[in-house]
Amino acid sequence: MREVFEVSADNKSKAEDLLKKDDDINRGSITLRTAGSLDMDQDCYFIILDASDERIEKAKELLKELAKPSKHKTEVLEKLDKQENAAIEGFGNILG
Repeated sequence: MREVFEVSADNKSKAEDLLKKDDDINRGSITLRTAGSLDMDQDCYFIILDASDERIEKAKELLKELAKPSKHKTEVLEKLDKQENAAIEGFGNILG
């Protein structure tokens, strides 16, 4: 399961540290992106967490004071997947 959190620039480092220091959550995939890097007109960072439901719930609890689940989850995940697919495609073209 994937979840997307929105976090301000001021809280980005704190939120990232909390997630990475937790042994359970850190076993999943933690990705940070600026809204601008996803062509979104917002002033925030997105934390994309790919983990089990239990770990996502734990992350929500850890981040409750710093970040909130994003209402733009679907859009963020679509744009992220599109960027990753384009990068894989480009890498394949380089290798021929």
